[in-house]
Amino acid sequence: MKLATDKPGKPILRIAPIAVAALILIAGILIFVFRDRIFEKGIRPDAARAVPTGEMIRAAEKSGFGSDPQYGRMKALLIADAKTSPYILSWYLLPGQLLSMTPGQSAYVDASDQAILMRLYVAHGDRRAARALSEAIATDFADGTGGLLDTLSIESVGRLSGKSPVEAYVPELEQADRIEGSSLEASLSYMRALLEYTGRWGGTEEWERIRSIASSIYTPETGFLQDHVILASQTENLMVGLVDYEEYFDGIIEPPMVFRALKLSALDLRALQILATTDATYAPMYEEALGIVRGGYISAGVPLYALAYSPTDGDYFFFTGEEARISAVPSLQTMLSLAEVGELPRESLSWIREQIYNVGFIYTEYDIISGATASETEATEAYGLILRIALVEGDTDLYSRTLTRLSRSMATLDTSPARYMIFRKWGERRNMVFAADNLSVLMATTG
Repeated sequence: MKLATDKPGKPILRIAPIAVAALILIAGILIFVFRDRIFEKGIRPDAARAVPTGEMIRAAEKSGFGSDPQYGRMKALLIADAKTSPYILSWYLLPGQLLSMTPGQSAYVDASDQAILMRLYVAHGDRRAARALSEAIATDFADGTGGLLDTLSIESVGRLSGKSPVEAYVPELEQADRIEGSSLEASLSYMRALLEYTGRWGGTEEWERIRSIASSIYTPETGFLQDHVILASQTENLMVGLVDYEEYFDGIIEPPMVFRALKLSALDLRALQILATTDATYAPMYEEALGIVRGGYISAGVPLYALAYSPTDGDYFFFTGEEARISAVPSLQTMLSLAEVGELPRESLSWIREQIYNVGFIYTEYDIISGATASETEATEAYGLILRIALVEGDTDLYSRTLTRLSRSMATLDTSPARYMIFRKWGERRNMVFAADNLSVLMATTG
C-alpha cells in the first residue's frame, strides 16, 4: 500500500518545477511588456500622435517613400557622416558633377530639428536614443531660464568641436532667420517631444522639464515669449522686416519704430493642448495661443496666416520686405498646428488641395491681396508639412497626391549619398539636403 500511494506523487513532483518555470516565464514577459509602467513613475499625458493608415503606407511605398530606407540614410548622412552625434546636422550640400563642386555642410545644429528627431525615436520605440538626445538637448541648448536656444554652432559644443568638417562650411547657404537667444519655437518643439516621451514611458524628470519650459515662455501677465523684433519700414508703415534682437540693436543709434513679436508658426498648439489636458493650470495658456493663431487668418479669399504677432501692441504682421507677399511655409506650419487640434478652417484645407491637385506646385510666396503666386521658386519644404496635414485630416487622396509631387525631389540615383532623401535645388546644378525637410516627411510616413 505504501508503494501504491507513492506513485501518484511522482507526476506531481515532475509537474511542480515546470509550473514554477512557467510562472517565472510569464512574470518575465509581463515585466518586459509593462516594465515602463512598473518601474517608471510620473504623469503620463495622452500625447498620441497621428499615424498613417495602411492605405497611406501603401501609397508611400508605391511612390518610393519607404520610411525605413529614408530614416536610415538620413541618420547616416546627417548624423554619422557629419560626426555630430547625437545631433542631426541642419543641412548638407551634395557634391556636383564637376570636380570643383565639392560637398559642404552647415556649421549649425538647430534645436527644432533635434526635437523632431527625438519624436521620431519615440515613434520607433527607441527609448535609449530618445533619452540620450533629450539629455543632450537639455544640457547644450539650455538658455538659463528653463527654455531653449534656437541654434548652436558645432564649434560651440565642446564634445563636437573639431569633429565636423566645418572647413567645408558654405556661409551663404545658412538660414537668415536664426536667432541667438531664447527661442519660443525651439522651446515648444522640445516640450512636444518630452510630452510624447512621457506619454509612452513616463518619467518625473521629463515632466519637470516640461513645467520649466512652460514657465520660461509664458506668464499670465506678459503672455508668450516675444523672441523677435518687427522693424517697420521707413518708407511705409505696413512694410516690415523680421530680425533678431542682437542683430537689430547692434550699432543702431536712432532706430525706426519697432515691435516685439512672436511667430505664429512657433506656437505648437498640440503641445499646449496636451499640457492643458494633463494639467488644467495650463488651460489659459493654450486658449491664449489658440486665440492668437486664429486671429492671424487673412481672409476666405486668401486663407493663409500672418507671419508674426505682437501681444504688447495687439498687431499682426503679415509679410516682410517691400512687397505684400505671404510666405507659404510659415503659413503651412501654422495650418498644421491648427489641424492637430481640430481647428483648421475648411477654406485653408481647400486652398492646399487646390495647389496640389490643380497647380501641382507650392511656391514660396503668394500675393496677400489676390492670393496669386508671387514667386517662381518651389517650396520643397512645404510638401512634408502638407503630408502631415493630410495625415491629421485623414485625407488619403491628398496624402497620396502630395507624395507624387514630392517624389520629384527625392534622390533616386543608386550612387547618391542622399539616396531616398528629399533635396532642394541650389543654383542650376547643385542640390541640398535639409534635416527639417526629411524629418517632416518621416513624421508623416512613420507608422
